[in-house]
Amino acid sequence: MRWTTTLITVCMATALVVVAWLMHESAPTRARASDPVPLATPAELPRDEIDRIEVRFGTDHPLVFGRDAEGWWQIEPFRHAASYPAMLSLIEAPLTTRVVDRIDAPGEDDLERLSLAPPRATITFGTGERRVRFDIGQTGLGGRAYVRRDGGPEVLVVDDALPSTLLDANPVLWRDRTLFPGVDIEADRIERSVGDNEVVMERSGRDWAIVDPIATRIDAESMGTHAIDLARAMWTQVLLDEPDDLSSFGLDPPLARLAVTRDDRTRVLLIGDRVGGATQDRAAMVEGIPVVLQLDGRTVASLLPDPVTLVDHRASRLRGADVKSIEIDAGDGVFRLERSLDRWIAPGFDGQDVPVDRVEELLQSITSLRATEVEIRDGYPSELERARITLFGFDGAPLDTVRLLREEPDSGRWAMENGDNVLRVHPEFLVLHLSPVDYGLSTGGEDTP
Repeated sequence: MRWTTTLITVCMATALVVVAWLMHESAPTRARASDPVPLATPAELPRDEIDRIEVRFGTDHPLVFGRDAEGWWQIEPFRHAASYPAMLSLIEAPLTTRVVDRIDAPGEDDLERLSLAPPRATITFGTGERRVRFDIGQTGLGGRAYVRRDGGPEVLVVDDALPSTLLDANPVLWRDRTLFPGVDIEADRIERSVGDNEVVMERSGRDWAIVDPIATRIDAESMGTHAIDLARAMWTQVLLDEPDDLSSFGLDPPLARLAVTRDDRTRVLLIGDRVGGATQDRAAMVEGIPVVLQLDGRTVASLLPDPVTLVDHRASRLRGADVKSIEIDAGDGVFRLERSLDRWIAPGFDGQDVPVDRVEELLQSITSLRATEVEIRDGYPSELERARITLFGFDGAPLDTVRLLREEPDSGRWAMENGDNVLRVHPEFLVLHLSPVDYGLSTGGEDTP
């Protein structure tokens, strides 16, 4: 190789080194490598002490979340229950983010070029009076991003844990999606109205009852299922925040209203028109929160079941084991059956033994057998009454009276009613033993009314 060729090669290599050095020096600031360290430590951001999170995207109004004794809440721009997992994810993000490089003393132009003046997003954590702020800037390949902490003199190059948590998120999903947070079987009162039809249910101890427009027992199993449906009910998406006109959603006035009260606090759900043409999804709104929500058709159906399906389908709420004696009035005299240890006797018939299986069958029909249909009447159809059965406790006091009705004297379906104008209907083939003869008792000597 000639010496001129060697000289040219050396000059070109030198030029490349100079260009590379100049390009390196023309970067915003000079970077220095370091071992990855956390963006923040648990001592700086103690999980259990953080009580405020403020998030701002660009120059938009901030989203502010606060924690109190009841949990996390979105408090600005309006109050709304916040999702605990979402808040925990925000808190964990800076603790799991790693700093992979640092850039010293960037200029104002450099901050602007790195999307840090203004930042793409800002998140501020509060613990009492202390605040820790992270500005999120430009992101690059591999999810790395520029972050500035508390407006400090250096820019941090971090992995994607915190940037993706903020920039890839839908802040709407940081809200709690449950319609009745904190509601379970311990609710005290449920009021529901669909159009002009209103039903009020109240709990006393462990038992639920419909108190308006009628007064009747509620089936414990059905009510348990309904309470679970209330606790699990969620909205599917947000249609509009802070709407100017609710009438276009069928919410002014609403088509249906559901109010649930627990510990003297009431949460009211308003349900409006269908969303779209063929869908059964509906617009809805929690009273006091300026957000129009979308509920799917199944959720609406579970929140507003036919009240008849909740009514106790048994003729009496008693247990057969609680009954000491039975008084039967079938219109042609009254006779009594009485429990004597494991026997049943007829005191008015010289204490004769009666078939235990027939007495237990009658008791089961009244206290355990569920009606195939329930009818709520405006009044009691006394013309259909065929018999009355009164159940007495071991103290001799009457516990319940069930009235038996039938469409025809000797045929047709049976119905049972115990003072609430609710007919619990049974098929015509139901066998009820209502006369002394059914128990092998001879006439004469029976009780008198």
